[in-house]
Amino acid sequence: MASLSRSALIEALAAGRPDDLRGVAENSWLDFKRSPYDLTSEKGRFELCKDVAAFANDQGGLLVLGVGTEKKSNQALEVASDFKPFPQCRADVVQYVDTLNEYLRPRVAVSHHWYHDPGRSTAGPNLYYLVLEVEPIPELSRYVLVRKMINDKGRFAEGLAVSVRHGDRTVYMPSEDVYQLINEGLRMRDALPASALVPAQEQWGVEPDQSLDELEQRQDWAETPVLLWQSLPSKPSSQILPGLHSHDGIKGALRRQDVLRDSGFNFADNTGRLQTLSGGLFIGRRRCAVWVRPDGLMTAGAVANMDMLCWGAQPLARVQRINVHVVTEMTLEYFRLADKLVIPRVPGPWRHRIVVRRFGGEQPRVLAPGGGMMQSFLSDASPPSADTWDHTWAANGDPERDAYEALERFYTLFGVDVASNPDVEGVRVLEERLRAK
Repeated sequence: MASLSRSALIEALAAGRPDDLRGVAENSWLDFKRSPYDLTSEKGRFELCKDVAAFANDQGGLLVLGVGTEKKSNQALEVASDFKPFPQCRADVVQYVDTLNEYLRPRVAVSHHWYHDPGRSTAGPNLYYLVLEVEPIPELSRYVLVRKMINDKGRFAEGLAVSVRHGDRTVYMPSEDVYQLINEGLRMRDALPASALVPAQEQWGVEPDQSLDELEQRQDWAETPVLLWQSLPSKPSSQILPGLHSHDGIKGALRRQDVLRDSGFNFADNTGRLQTLSGGLFIGRRRCAVWVRPDGLMTAGAVANMDMLCWGAQPLARVQRINVHVVTEMTLEYFRLADKLVIPRVPGPWRHRIVVRRFGGEQPRVLAPGGGMMQSFLSDASPPSADTWDHTWAANGDPERDAYEALERFYTLFGVDVASNPDVEGVRVLEERLRAK
């Protein structure tokens, strides 16, 4: 029986070597599915929800779609045995997310990754494996509930299900255990102060959105398409961010930024624009801005027009094309600041966020697969599936990984595979490739 780590499994798929998975056993973080979930049926929607909830209620995990399994006579575990990659049109990832958001409480962070199978795509359309990466739910928010049950006719019925991982299997928590959890929760509620019952990601309230709005107002971006990045600790800090105004701390680092390229796309303060804003630090240029507040909340943005994110991409009459290289470099530059400069100064979990505003309308922004060179601007590009877009994830603290997470969510808005980005390898945005441009 073969075994692979998470990173090795993803590396094998990203490198076009799916057969490396043959004989790999399902386990507490890995589940293979022969085909995509059938969201046209209530049973299919329930299967998706209970599988995702089970990983979220444990330590997270990977659902690999397009790989069949078999049980060997001398093994108790299911192992990968055959490969059934499929065209991307067979799995509507946006519909997957909508289904999960509808039936799971609380919501679960799920990212997706498409991996091409070159060996099985030679005789027809391009075939892919879809990997759904499920993040564990914070301990304070457990357990994730599926807010509908499935009856013996495969139809939704009133009820709640709590699914969990038991080794390589997804099972349901016994009703006795659910009853005990409810009673323990009631006792804990009476013993703890009210503030302790609020999930960490909700303790900020409306302040993150207000910071986005204030940044837009200061930059006069109220009618301009923008991409925004944001980072926030689990709760507002009662202490001033350490080293905020120190010349060898955050202020000094923002004033003398170690950018990827001197003539690249970044937040560098080349004209002495660094100023104090609401006790924090703010750099506002016409095409981009970054703001670090005293409580640790960090917000940045860039305009999606010819000044920045659409730079060098010749616009057509009714569309403007996103320059893949620019959006990639700006995203990595943001997380090089957030993950290296700010996050280490406030202990505890952090969350990152990307927000897109006004990307639709009469002159939509479009995104194409491939690189940022001029020839790529001749390829087909996809319009956004929504005018606004707002997604968060648990910060990794690794700029290359967090930049990938941001771009993966950004690309999903356009229905484009992030793996088509030439600066992405596996689940990382490679800094060395951007420095070499």
